[in-house]
Amino acid sequence: MNAEAKTYTLTQLHTSIENWVRKTFSVKPVWITCQIAKANEKNGHYYLELVDSQDGTRTAQAKGMIWRTSFGAIQNHLASFNLKVNEVLKEGLEIKCLVTVNFHKVYGMSLVISQVDPSILLGDIEKQKAETRQRLEKEGLYHLQKQLYFSPIIRRIALIGSPETSGFEDFMNELMNNDIFTNFKVKVFPVGVQSQEAVEEIANAIQEANLYDVEAIAIVRGGGSKMDLHIFNSYSICSAAARSSLPIVTGIGHESDACLIDEVAHTRMKTPTAAAKLFYMNIGVFSSSLSNTSKHIQLQIRELLSQSSGELQFYSGILYERVDEIIQVNELVLNNQARSLQYSFKSYLSDTKESLNEALHQLQYVVFSSIQIELSQLDTMAIFLGRTIENHLQETATSELEQVKDLLFIRAQFVLRSSQDYLEFCIQKLGLVDPNQLFEKGYTISTIDGKDINNIKGELIQKEMTTHSRGYSVLSTVKKIIRKK
Repeated sequence: MNAEAKTYTLTQLHTSIENWVRKTFSVKPVWITCQIAKANEKNGHYYLELVDSQDGTRTAQAKGMIWRTSFGAIQNHLASFNLKVNEVLKEGLEIKCLVTVNFHKVYGMSLVISQVDPSILLGDIEKQKAETRQRLEKEGLYHLQKQLYFSPIIRRIALIGSPETSGFEDFMNELMNNDIFTNFKVKVFPVGVQSQEAVEEIANAIQEANLYDVEAIAIVRGGGSKMDLHIFNSYSICSAAARSSLPIVTGIGHESDACLIDEVAHTRMKTPTAAAKLFYMNIGVFSSSLSNTSKHIQLQIRELLSQSSGELQFYSGILYERVDEIIQVNELVLNNQARSLQYSFKSYLSDTKESLNEALHQLQYVVFSSIQIELSQLDTMAIFLGRTIENHLQETATSELEQVKDLLFIRAQFVLRSSQDYLEFCIQKLGLVDPNQLFEKGYTISTIDGKDINNIKGELIQKEMTTHSRGYSVLSTVKKIIRKK
């Protein structure tokens, strides 16, 4: 060992390094990228453990810190990107930051962070969002919601959100306290909206809502940072929304950037209040349109009625003239038919009368013939009976038989005379029903419509009556009727 070599104490060495670092890096901040291994906050200061790795092997490590004096500027800068400090300075995330190198004799080297650039984090969010969007499009899910019918009248709503948040309250207050329509039925599905578990809760709530008797689903959240809203870019929530058979309306309180759920949903509204307003405004617009349409229809009907009234009067005049013509033509036809019927009826009566006379003569001839035959048979039977009795009496040759013979002959004569009287009575009776004999005696037969007036029931005044006599058929009109008691 060279005894003349200069020897330094550790303090001297660290002081030398400290001076060198101060002169070289303290006045020249540099941008670095690194990962956060640990992050703690104490008294307004942030203490970080920064690392770098390659192929899973840690290649560098350093302490990092944000002083309280710099925290406000960093916080405001991240807020301009809709981010929070605790979302960016989170274990496992990669950041880009502006640092100055500091070396302390006791605590060693540390990096003082004065600015944080969220571009890496935002780029990662957008990258995940783009990958999820591409996956949804590839699976044919991205545009499914837009194909669903969104009724203008939706009264039964499934509401997915956190009841403790202002966004949830804003939705309910707007829905139930407006001057247009408030008769809604809301089925609430309470979920978390910012924890990692919220992804599964929201996806399950969408699937469960499809099992209820509702007409649409509303997903609301009262705004938040980009990282807070990043859960609405997850594939689980977006695919569940796309597969929903019910149209989904989102009311997530952010305007600068849309979440993927907003793109997939049927309708995106900027805030929960706007989402609630969509439902009752649709009903109001539909009701107003319906009322206007009804008024328009009524006006059109009045105009058509007014126009039709004139047309009706015009066609009524034409119809009356046509009816008069038809009545006149039909009256002439009816008169001709009536004359033809009268002539036909008279011919029918004449033919019927001749037929009756002929039938009566035939009947008389048949009856007379039958009577003559019967009389001839009776005479034959009487002669035969007399001869038989005479022969019998001659055979017996007794006085008693003679008496019996006489008695039988008298009895036979009586029977013959009785039968002959009865047959003559029948001939006289048949003569009584002969119309010609009635006409010969001065009697007449009066008919109306071919029926005997004694058999007609109903009104006879002004009826046409036909009176048949021996030589004439007289047509007359009934003026007065005197009924016999």
